[in-house]
Amino acid sequence: MSTSTMVKSVCALASVAVLATGCAQSMAGPMSGGEKPMVAASTTPAASLRVALNSLLGEHVILAAAATGAALDGRDAEFKAAAGALDANSVEIAKAIGSVDGEGAEQAFLPLWRRHIGFAVDYTVGVATKDQAKQQKAVNDLIAYTQDFGAFLSSANPNLPSASLPIWSSTTS
Repeated sequence: MSTSTMVKSVCALASVAVLATGCAQSMAGPMSGGEKPMVAASTTPAASLRVALNSLLGEHVILAAAATGAALDGRDAEFKAAAGALDANSVEIAKAIGSVDGEGAEQAFLPLWRRHIGFAVDYTVGVATKDQAKQQKAVNDLIAYTQDFGAFLSSANPNLPSASLPIWSSTTS
């Protein structure tokens, strides 16, 4: 994957996350004229978790894009701030996982989740230094990561077979 394609992909993902968040908020709010909301509210723990994870994962994409852009442009202070916010976001995602599957799952999730961020950093360094081998290793590491992440999710939910999760490995080489 070329640098240009990767940067465009990250920007596109960040744009989609921002648009989806805005659309979700506007669709859940009242219609004009003070009418009732278009979508019925659910107060189940599962619905609350889904809303929290949607918000946290959308934030994750935006923070990752900010950190990557700052790193590529050499804005060190901005990169450090975005990286710190990204890690705090990762901790919040782990807490959300732990709220469902317990503290053990939270403790197992966080280092696993942080690994993919490290691979993204490796890729960014490869782009910044024009090191194709480093870029390819990072891509390979991310593809392999999908197996580990899929196994974790499958262990947390036996109805979710891990073989169905690593979508990148079948579409990227």
